[in-house]
Amino acid sequence: MTSVVEGGVRYRLLGPVAAHLDGEPVRLGGPKQRAVLAALLLNANRVVSEEQLIGLVWDGEPPISARGQLQVRVWELRKLLGRSAIVRRSPGYLIEVAPGQLDVQVFGDAVAAARVDLAEGRLDAGAARLRDALALWEGPVLGGVTEALQDRESRLLDERRLAAVEDLFDAELRAGRHADVIGELRRACGEYPFRERLQAALMLALHRSGRTSEALAVYAQTRRRFTDELGIEPGRELQELHVQVLQGDAPAGDEPAPAPVVRPAQLPHDVRGFTGRHAELARLDDAGIWVITGAAGVGKTALAVHWARRARDRFPDGQLYVDLRGFDADHEPVPPAAALAQLLRALGQQRLPSGVDELAALYRTVLADRDVLVLLDNARDADQVGPLLPPSGMVLVTSRHRLGDLVARTGARSLPLAVLPAADSRALLTGVLGVESSDSLDELARLCGHLPLALRVAAANLGPEGSAHRVDDLVATLRADPLTGLTVDGADESPLTRAFAVSYAALEPCSQRLFRLLGLVPGADFTPRVAAALLDVPVAEAGRRLHRLAAAHLVERHGPGRFRFHDLVRDYARTLGGEDGAWERLVEFHLAAADAVDRHFSRHPLRLPRHADPASEVDFASSAEAVAWLEAEHANLTAVLRHAAVHGPHPAAWYLADAIRSVFLHRGLRAEWLDVAFPVLEAARGVPRVEALMRQGIGAACVHLGRRDEAIRHLEAALLAHREADWPEGEAATANSLGIALLASGRFTEASELFTRSLEAGTRTDRMMALNNLGFAERQSGRPDQALEHLSRALAIGTEDGSQWGEAVARVNLGHVLRSYGDLAGAREHLMAACALHRHLGNRYGEASALIGLSLVDTDAGEVDRARCAATEALAVARREENRETEVGALIALGNAESAAGHHREAASHHHQAVSLARRWSSPWQLAEAEAASRTSRSRVSNLQDR
Repeated sequence: MTSVVEGGVRYRLLGPVAAHLDGEPVRLGGPKQRAVLAALLLNANRVVSEEQLIGLVWDGEPPISARGQLQVRVWELRKLLGRSAIVRRSPGYLIEVAPGQLDVQVFGDAVAAARVDLAEGRLDAGAARLRDALALWEGPVLGGVTEALQDRESRLLDERRLAAVEDLFDAELRAGRHADVIGELRRACGEYPFRERLQAALMLALHRSGRTSEALAVYAQTRRRFTDELGIEPGRELQELHVQVLQGDAPAGDEPAPAPVVRPAQLPHDVRGFTGRHAELARLDDAGIWVITGAAGVGKTALAVHWARRARDRFPDGQLYVDLRGFDADHEPVPPAAALAQLLRALGQQRLPSGVDELAALYRTVLADRDVLVLLDNARDADQVGPLLPPSGMVLVTSRHRLGDLVARTGARSLPLAVLPAADSRALLTGVLGVESSDSLDELARLCGHLPLALRVAAANLGPEGSAHRVDDLVATLRADPLTGLTVDGADESPLTRAFAVSYAALEPCSQRLFRLLGLVPGADFTPRVAAALLDVPVAEAGRRLHRLAAAHLVERHGPGRFRFHDLVRDYARTLGGEDGAWERLVEFHLAAADAVDRHFSRHPLRLPRHADPASEVDFASSAEAVAWLEAEHANLTAVLRHAAVHGPHPAAWYLADAIRSVFLHRGLRAEWLDVAFPVLEAARGVPRVEALMRQGIGAACVHLGRRDEAIRHLEAALLAHREADWPEGEAATANSLGIALLASGRFTEASELFTRSLEAGTRTDRMMALNNLGFAERQSGRPDQALEHLSRALAIGTEDGSQWGEAVARVNLGHVLRSYGDLAGAREHLMAACALHRHLGNRYGEASALIGLSLVDTDAGEVDRARCAATEALAVARREENRETEVGALIALGNAESAAGHHREAASHHHQAVSLARRWSSPWQLAEAEAASRTSRSRVSNLQDR
């Protein structure tokens, strides 16, 4: 057999997971790190996606940080094993294993070679190879990994070991070494008391050794164990052997080979132009039971047939195929008895028993020790498949359901299919149509959702030579109505609609209702909370129903607690219609959730007056939880709001816009806010307070996006609207916002007048904001004493009222003022506190502002490395958030730090970037600050050149 290599790296999975490098053991980490290594080795030389690894290591319940944890563990393994051992290969990782390096591969190669020896009559050589292979096992497999991975993968490996053990004893018995193996057989039977093939081998060994009474006792003990513990009789093979031993005519060890048997070849024709699926095809090269699952039309049968035809030479004893019609609009699913009869006739059996148990027993007898491929297509559930599994060979099962109970019961492996990658979709279309790729074909593939069935229907509609003009026409049709456009030859119904309808009809009524209601969701995905709102049931119940839809592949779970439709399935769900009140419940849920986020982060209490139902309130346990919800849901929030702004219900849509206004601006979602604010503004014409608040929010967003003239125009209109509506709180808040816009434009005097007006007329929150803004204006105007007075008062209000945002803003400004006095320790204290508060609140803009201040303080204190780090981090945040004002400040601070470190050319480069950006940003005071810094750094570079 292939020996394990002496040098380099060796891996062990057949026992405690281990690695040896140049003969020395590698100190692997804990169970999760060992699980990552084991998961990669179980798929050696093949790419394993990050999602697969996360699922194997965390068993479907990964933490939010799972991807980061995975990357850290891969990095650590690379350090231990060598950087080239594990390579990054989209969409995951690949471990490269040479022949002889992995004990599982050595075992498999040895067993395969042994079976060739046995088939060709070399019994001694075959038995020796099997013993060498079995000697590689050093205890329970996959030791030291996570329970999830061990439970999932160890059964298949143990099954391979057991099959090799059974082959070994068969070889020893065929070679006439009956008495020699009785002791080993007794130990094996004691370890695996329900393994009938082992019990039969022990009976034969005893009988052929002249110990027939003991052989009969083995059968009696086995039968009692089966009936007492399992409630069933032993299989027909063992019963027949018992009768033969009783009658004295059990087969001798040297009996002639059985007569030739029928070798069926039933595989359907391969799909024309099969494209892609390279990773999936490679996975199927591993023998065993595979359950290929996926949505209707995703290409499950095409993959199975293509692989089976490609690999048919591996199964010389035959290839069987049966369509179980589990999801067939015109036929009932094929019952197991009928499927068994079909399979047995294909195997040459004409006289068949009537009961399903008898049929299954005969089926197993006929296929015992035969290397066959069985393709069970379109299965409905595990009960339909279970009796059809052969005792040896390989099985491919395709189903729209996950068949999780079959996987759990048999140790089968699941191969879920997603839609095709864009490149493979394009290749499928070009291959079938016989035309070159184009942008129109790419758009056609996108509109087909990269679903193979939809792509083939589209190709059929275009004909064998789809011209560019016809492709463009079909693209236009699909944009208007995808399902109707994917109808072949003027049929009344699209094949896709028909396929989806069959999957829908197979659902229970409660799952059908959820499927219909999810069609109302305008966003990209949904959660159990959303499903609960639509159904008006508890979240736990909604989650169970979502998982049932995912098991039926009508929705896809694409992250922890997150589900989505395929685009065409969503189109079908929308054709089924919702129910009265469901859309309103969905809007109310998003409104309640937005209110809950706003309670954690709102800068000010200015809101449209309304009476909320306490029973519908959503609560987040912490600010971090509120931030996580908003980051995950802001795109769905805006989709709901856009739809509600146009279609209603009003005024709920206006309340929702009002609820997200402050928090979207606070979190830097300014462009997203503008996307919904204008439709809401248009829908709210004639409702003064709503118009005023929308314009105020639009103006605030435009300020930070550099659209200052537009911002001033909207804020002036909002100020007038608040005044006409006699809403002094709104007028004070808008005065503050307008003052900020004027301040950014360099109009300090006008801005200060507006801040003073807000200070005199507003609420405590308005006063706190006005004082912060006045402090900033005074600081920029070179009046630090007045700035210190305003900012101290703002800080007092913020801390007294528990306004973390107000406190953080005041502390950033105070840090800059104290730095101007030379009080670096006091400045640092305020800026550190502000940075922590902004991070807690998830305010990236504020965090960057505090980091800029800390960088400037560190530069003054001579801590240039620390200054550079703070400025670099601030610059990264500013660019990620696309906040140009903060980016200018970070570039100035980074240039100052580099200059203090003596890196004058780098400093000049950063300051030059700051000047260019300030000019584009049209910020007068920032431009003046950047130009002053740039002049200084350029001067220092010039001095260097003169020396």
